[in-house]
This record gives sequence, C-alpha cells and structure tokens, in this order.
Amino acid sequence: MTEIENRTLALASVIQAAYWVDRLATTGELSTTDLETGLSALFDFNPDSTEAALGGVQAQRTGLRTLIKMVDSGGQEPATVTRYLVALTHLERKLAKRPDMLDVIGERLANCHRQRQHFAELSNPSILANLSQIYQDTLSTFRYRIQVTGDARHLQSNGAADKVRALLLVGIRCSLLWHQVGGRRYQLIFQRSQYAQTAKNLLNR
Repeated sequence: MTEIENRTLALASVIQAAYWVDRLATTGELSTTDLETGLSALFDFNPDSTEAALGGVQAQRTGLRTLIKMVDSGGQEPATVTRYLVALTHLERKLAKRPDMLDVIGERLANCHRQRQHFAELSNPSILANLSQIYQDTLSTFRYRIQVTGDARHLQSNGAADKVRALLLVGIRCSLLWHQVGGRRYQLIFQRSQYAQTAKNLLNR
C-alpha cells in the first residue's frame, strides 16, 4: 500500500471504532463480528504492515464509508462520530507523552492476550471486562476524558459499558497507528479531500 493508503486505512480504523461506540451508546446494538473485528486490532503486537494490523481493507469498510460521509458533509454527519474522532486523537497524543502508561497498557494487553487463549471469542464478557478495566485504570485517569453520550438504558445493560470502553481503547490504539504512519490532526482539515478520495479508491479496489 502507498503512504496515503496506509494513513487512510489507519484513520478509517479510528473512525470505525468511534462509529461503533456511537452505535452501542445510542442503540445498544453491535454485532459480535463487528465487535471482534475491532478488538482484534489490540492483539497484533508485531504486524508486518498497517493492513495486517487492521485485518485488511474489508475489515475497515464501515470506517472508510463513514470517513467519506464525514468529509462530504463537512464533518456535520455523523456529528457525534466526528466528535469522538477528535477526542480520540487528542487523548492519544496525551498518552503518547506518557511512555510509562504505554508500557502498562502494553503489559496488560499481553496478559489479556494470554487470557483469551481460554475463550473461543474475543467478545467473551471476561475479556471485555479486562479491556474495560485497562481503559479505566489508565486513560480514564487523564484530566481530559471522552464523554460518551447516548441512551442510558443501553449503556447500563448487557455489558455495554465494557464494550464501549474496549472500543475506545481500540480507537486509541488505531490513532497511535495512524500517527506512526504519518497521520496528523491538521490533515483532518487540510487533506480531508485526499483522504476521502483514497477511501473511495480502497473501497473500489
């Protein structure tokens, strides 16, 4: 993949995590397949490429489509996903300045990876609870926090809060990846058309 394709796919993965957080918070629904697609990005510790780390273009189709929609609407639609995207990239930059916390997250993800060997699915409640606790013990300790809005009934049922925090952790992981491949927040303004066009090209590949 080219440099812009790598950046676009990584950005789409952040947007996809944000989209799924919004979907869970507002409808309480998210397929097991979608949830596991997102979570898998947390456990490839030494990927050969951006595409490998994110499961390929097919795994990020929702994020790519949402990226195009966001650019076409000037960031107005879906507005909540845009807000989460900005928040995730902002919080990730704060985390990047804390190597000690990055080490803690890495160690605990490695422990979680060992735990998953005992379960058939990444979406097992025990794994989700573990990922949720990682988020609470680390990223939730920053003064800047991501405020998730939605229907309280959904957020308080069926382990939805654990799923939301796990997906926020995915979003942070993907934002780190986006930065590693050259992604910068100013590009969301000045290079958004290039991102949208690249996303269209990836979807039509």
